Amino acid sequence: MPKTDSSDAPQAYQSVVLTKEPAKVRRVTLSTSLPGAAPAKVVAAVAVVTVLAMTLVPTDAIGIGIALTGLAVLAAVFAASPERPTVPELITAAGIVALLLVSGWRSAGWLAAVCTAIAILATGTLVVGARTIREMAAAVVAPIVALVPTAAWLGRGIADGARDRPVKNLGAILQVAVVTVVLLVVFGALFAGADATFESLLNTVLPDVGDTEVGPSVVLGLVIGGATAIGIYLRYARPRLADRSPRTSAEPWMWAVPTGTVLVLYIAFLITQARAMFGGDDYVQETAGLTYADYARTGFWQLFAVTALTILVVSIAWQRADRSTSTGRVLTRTILGGLCIAALAVVASALHRMDLYMDTFGATRLRVGVMATELWLGAVLVALIIAGAGLGTRQLPRALGFLTMVAALSFAVYNPDERIAQANVDRFERTGKVDLIYLANLSSDATEALLGLPVDLQECVLRGIGRDLADEHGPTAFNVGRHEAREALDGREPGSAAAPVSCAPR
Repeated sequence: MPKTDSSDAPQAYQSVVLTKEPAKVRRVTLSTSLPGAAPAKVVAAVAVVTVLAMTLVPTDAIGIGIALTGLAVLAAVFAASPERPTVPELITAAGIVALLLVSGWRSAGWLAAVCTAIAILATGTLVVGARTIREMAAAVVAPIVALVPTAAWLGRGIADGARDRPVKNLGAILQVAVVTVVLLVVFGALFAGADATFESLLNTVLPDVGDTEVGPSVVLGLVIGGATAIGIYLRYARPRLADRSPRTSAEPWMWAVPTGTVLVLYIAFLITQARAMFGGDDYVQETAGLTYADYARTGFWQLFAVTALTILVVSIAWQRADRSTSTGRVLTRTILGGLCIAALAVVASALHRMDLYMDTFGATRLRVGVMATELWLGAVLVALIIAGAGLGTRQLPRALGFLTMVAALSFAVYNPDERIAQANVDRFERTGKVDLIYLANLSSDATEALLGLPVDLQECVLRGIGRDLADEHGPTAFNVGRHEAREALDGREPGSAAAPVSCAPR
């Protein structure tokens, strides 16, 4: 039989033989110490947190129960984790609890929501052990990705526990459970009828499961218990992103030309801005045809966007720049540092504009909130300048996370609702103008400042606060802001006047 030369084989066949598929690279790796099923202590921790959350989380108003629940979640995650928490993790946990305590301190729901959202994001980075911006971004989606694996992991743990400890005398256990529930219902009803305070406590603890409402306490408890299970799973799994292939540094002109152009544009704007700032209202009316307050209003949002975009541009250019030589480092720090410094001047300009605008048109939650965000962006710019000056960027992500938590807590200390009310009261004293409808929608934190209005106007703006204070929320919804508002009103019941009071803006 004649030999067949391999060169005579079809070209398609040769390509199949010679081509080798590259090995797939795993983008995320999990710890090898992750057990196949949740240990018994994990199941117990999740069960305890679920029950506590059903009991502690207030469903009708914000209060101290939110912070207590968060503390229980963190304690369960640390207690059921395979490793002891490090000092930085304990510091982060303390910051998370402090953010959650805002719910028991300030009565402004929007402020508590902001602090709670930041606390949840910080908890995600904590359980994942994020150290870089990429890992922090991954921590946002990690709980969603880990939802199904966690459920299976926890289910296997429960099944293993039931298999290792078979249930004996199931009939007797069911009888005891039924008798216990009956006794609780009977004695609970008798004690509730004997004491109104105890009845209020029971109404807070026991969820309403009527025809039109599924018990919110049960739903929240299950959600928080599930979140706790996910957190513990991530502590065991320790997901790590695969290292990215090192980027090749771009030629200096490729990043220096666009960023340098932006810097020149910054300088031109700041020169113009300085003329407007020192020229005052007359200069602005001559050049722009606007009053100083209208001029301030037209530019704030653009400057806010400029600040945020500058941080993004500086971050990208820093990654692209070649800093391996002294010339490259000097060029990078000169242009990018100049951009950050110029952006700080823009931050000052934006804050000045908003201050003028609020002085003329009054303070609102949106205006105060964006001013606080602008200040936070300014602090981020300072952190970038310090890191670029020579301290390095390795710890910058954690520093920015810590900075964000401190900024949120500082905003809570600032007490925005009270400051908004005080600013509008001061404006009323100067101009006689006030938006009573807006002030009437502020939280109990604003009570003391609103008492600075004339008595007839107080009757309008304090109605909503009076209704909120009249409601019995229960011990887990205790809130310092509402408590101080009751003391400030000193037994007075706003909105009880016989004659209606007009709340039209004045």
